[in-house]
Amino acid sequence: MLIQPLELTLCLTHNCNLRCRYCYAGRKHAACMSWETARAAMDLCVAEAKRLELPLDVSFFGGEPLLEWELLQRCHAYMEERRGEMCMPPRYGITTNCTLLTPEKLAWMAERDFLVGVSVDGSPAMHDINRRFADGTGSHAALQPALQEIRKYPNLRSKAVCVVNAANCHLLAEGVAWLHEHYDHGFGLNLDYWHEWTDEQFDVFCAQLERVKEMVLESYRGGVRPVKLENFEDKIRTHLNGDTCAQCRIGEREIAVSAEGNFFPCSRLVGEGNSDFFNFGNVREGINRARQNYLIATRGNSTPECKVCALRSRCMNGCGCSNYAASGHIDRVSPFLCSAERVFIRLADELAEALYAERNALFMREFYGGNQD
Repeated sequence: MLIQPLELTLCLTHNCNLRCRYCYAGRKHAACMSWETARAAMDLCVAEAKRLELPLDVSFFGGEPLLEWELLQRCHAYMEERRGEMCMPPRYGITTNCTLLTPEKLAWMAERDFLVGVSVDGSPAMHDINRRFADGTGSHAALQPALQEIRKYPNLRSKAVCVVNAANCHLLAEGVAWLHEHYDHGFGLNLDYWHEWTDEQFDVFCAQLERVKEMVLESYRGGVRPVKLENFEDKIRTHLNGDTCAQCRIGEREIAVSAEGNFFPCSRLVGEGNSDFFNFGNVREGINRARQNYLIATRGNSTPECKVCALRSRCMNGCGCSNYAASGHIDRVSPFLCSAERVFIRLADELAEALYAERNALFMREFYGGNQD
């Protein structure tokens, strides 16, 4: 059984060289984490991981964390000095917009087995609608060299995240096709739950997702390299294995530290600033256990309709930050999130049923271990 680690997310800076239209990380300003704050956060989380007898993952976030490259390297070196104190060696990750990811930086991270999360919203046309520099120019051209460099590392742990919102959803199929052609690792779609969607915009998204399903279907039938879309694959596995969607760890398995040293239960909530609701301590005073326990007790899903829904175990209805973004409550599911999850599940099932009926070799190997029976 895979042990879920404790995850320390260090938000090294609130600054970024982009000004994305949908960013949930809060206002961009030149506040950077000091070494003293970073070290105190690492010390606390090493102690917490030892107390819980858990492995520790350390992730670097922002803003754009590559703006603080020397601090990132210093943090890594410090954690490596302390690796002998933990039950397992720490693992590392970064989320970056790739515009500052040079061949030298990527080689350094690949040598240290970093999980490199890249933020790229598909094709140039789709990406540049939202992900722009401060002067308004699109950033897609600036990240393409890094994606080409990533292809030189077939064993690199990497994942792309494509954010889909009302402004770019009409280009979703084109965006997925571009990612499949130019990026060799898996990728996922993150819906922008922080902003309103009209019924018409959601219909456009659904029509585009139908086209994506057909694209994935044909890629499996092509017999070479299937489109590795996490949203469909996860739904298929929840059905086959009787698993539930990844469980929300708000307040329990993640400590996201802002540049100022405040603790938040998820990296996607650091943009809430000094929110009394989400803040559960800081590097000076430690973890506020009463506030942490309150968040753990409050998270989940108290929506009555979900309790009797046949799809509840296959749906991300318990994700606290997505619930908060869509409904304003970490334990309430919005109608929009419910509708989106139903579409993902339906299309994933249609995809799997078609490929299983055909006994598609790639599909059977991926989801059944090659068993044709």
